Amino acid sequence: MGPAGQRWLAGLAGDEFAAARRAELAAALAAVDPGAALPDDPIEQVTTLVRALTRDGTGPDQFMLGRQLLWCGPDGGSGLAYSCDPSTGRPGVTGTYLAGGSGAQLLTAGGTDLAELIDTQPWGPRLREAVRAAEAGLEWPARVEFAVEHGLAHLVGITPAPLHGAARLRAVATRYRQGRLTPARAVSLVEPADIEQARSAPARCLGLPVAARGLGVSPGIATGTVVFGAAEAVAAQANGERPVLVLAESRPEDLPGLLAATAIVTERGGQTSHAAVVARGLGRPAVAALVDGVLDGDGTSLRTTGGDTVRAGDLVTVDGGAGTIHLGGRKQGTAERQAGTALPGWLDEALSGLPGISVRVNADTGADAAAGRELGATGVGLCRLEHMFLGERHQTLQRVLMARPGPEMAEDLAAMRALLRAEITDVLGAMDGLPVTIRLLDPPRHEFLPDLTELALTSAATGAPADRDRLDITRRLHEHNPMLGVRGVRLGVLLPMLTTVQIQALVEAALAVRRAGGDPRPELLVPMVSTPAELDFVRGLLDDVCDRLGTSREEAGISLGAMIETPRAALLARSIARRADSLSLGTNDLTALVWGLSRDDAERHLLPAYQDLGLLAESPFARLDLEVVGALARRVADEARAVRPDITLGACGEQAADAAAVRFFAEAGFDHVSCAPPRIPLARLAAARAAVAEGATDVHAMEAAR
Repeated sequence: MGPAGQRWLAGLAGDEFAAARRAELAAALAAVDPGAALPDDPIEQVTTLVRALTRDGTGPDQFMLGRQLLWCGPDGGSGLAYSCDPSTGRPGVTGTYLAGGSGAQLLTAGGTDLAELIDTQPWGPRLREAVRAAEAGLEWPARVEFAVEHGLAHLVGITPAPLHGAARLRAVATRYRQGRLTPARAVSLVEPADIEQARSAPARCLGLPVAARGLGVSPGIATGTVVFGAAEAVAAQANGERPVLVLAESRPEDLPGLLAATAIVTERGGQTSHAAVVARGLGRPAVAALVDGVLDGDGTSLRTTGGDTVRAGDLVTVDGGAGTIHLGGRKQGTAERQAGTALPGWLDEALSGLPGISVRVNADTGADAAAGRELGATGVGLCRLEHMFLGERHQTLQRVLMARPGPEMAEDLAAMRALLRAEITDVLGAMDGLPVTIRLLDPPRHEFLPDLTELALTSAATGAPADRDRLDITRRLHEHNPMLGVRGVRLGVLLPMLTTVQIQALVEAALAVRRAGGDPRPELLVPMVSTPAELDFVRGLLDDVCDRLGTSREEAGISLGAMIETPRAALLARSIARRADSLSLGTNDLTALVWGLSRDDAERHLLPAYQDLGLLAESPFARLDLEVVGALARRVADEARAVRPDITLGACGEQAADAAAVRFFAEAGFDHVSCAPPRIPLARLAAARAAVAEGATDVHAMEAAR
């Protein structure tokens, strides 16, 4: 280093910097080779020390060499260049450059925007060409570390650029369209998280204070004005506003408000609460199980532990992925709205020709089924009849549940039959030629009964015999733990007429679609099975209905399946499979019963506390519990296939569409998973990635065996 360089170094690092570094090298050399002399040349100093450290072969375990960007005097500097914008994937050299600074200083202090600087420097053209060549050699956007000395750029290191979200999608898309990537390779380079990140990036809540936190139960970000009732949400939407509906918890009659809301917040609930399931089906951001917010007594404001009070009309932003409610926001313009749920066209094309476990859609209406089919669903994996009685329709089911046998009950059953027949016809028509799994009613009965407290107050105030009668019936039907009570097939056994009406509606709908030239493929699913005899009971009702309608189960083309939601059913899978054409694993209830936890309550306080204490890594309702629930799922598949090799095996529930769960169910031999329409693209991507990875593993295994 010349005099000018020595003066510059002394001014930057101090007079003793060079002497101190030489002393450190000399001490290190003396420790491993006491008789060796440290050379004067700096490069020879380093190489001599490395030789001494590695002479006996044990050196690499005793020391580690690091590399950082070089700076070479007052006329040099250090820089980091990318062959594309790492945040967007847009091609062109970007990065930073720090004149007269080292790589460490570049990382800590930052530098000048390389895109604005590169064309003004003598070393710019050579660096631009080197970055372009690096990308060509890697066949992927490049990250290039460089140093400048005496007007020349020297490359220090070249690595693939770590891209995520929209940037990664763009990089893969470019190479796929150019024919440089096969569909399998393109799919393997895209993570589901990249799709999610690309969708939500334009609406990040930057700089907005957090008012309350809870459980993110439906991803996405939306800004709107707060309302505290379903009717208020409907009115606000009619006025052109974007309402954020805040409730203690939602009930079936709140459906119009949920449909009108741009985002949903519930004080209670969890991943599988009513609001969460509806929000995910609609693609609305939602937060539940608030940990630091509570509604006041009359439900007209939300008070937070931070001292904030959120009132009706306040502007808030809901992040359904992070589980946060932010104060403020701004009205979203077209450019800020989140991207749709569909995959990019090139990725959808790449997926269409790849193998993988099938992905069906959870659809309760013809519109949901059509949306799922448009997104690539191979059928309906779960059509929940109770969801056809949300909103004002819940009164029809409520009257049936509370009615005594007689003309009024017969009239309500007939209305119910007509309603179900019309809805099922729409679903079968939208999914014509593909399987549609129709599940018998599975509501916890209390969801469709009047509120006991409100009814008691009304009865006391009016004294009317009709109100007292309704109160007596509601008390008689009330259960302390309805999730473990009369629901699913149990409700159908206690009320055979209710089950018969559902089956009649299904058979009539299937026959009507077939007479119209369609190809309906309905599968009747029996929920909450605990004993094979329950399946026999429903089959008897199905055969009776078909006889009365002048057909047979075979002519109607209706198969019969059992939902595996109780541990007992999982352990009796062999016996149940002998009586069933299909089995559907319900991960939500099976997880709740395996863990002995309430799905709606545990995620509010208990599970977050367990995660904070390190007792659990994550909620079993957010990620499939592979250790136990997964073990039961494998047992179900093995036992069922042993007696019915051709049996159809499916899985549904909130964990079923997670990438890790999709991979697990594919490996376990399931035929399909089912999820809400917005999650279909991600589940398809996960299924294809799992198949590609399995294929690569098989190839490696074959090569190793040769």
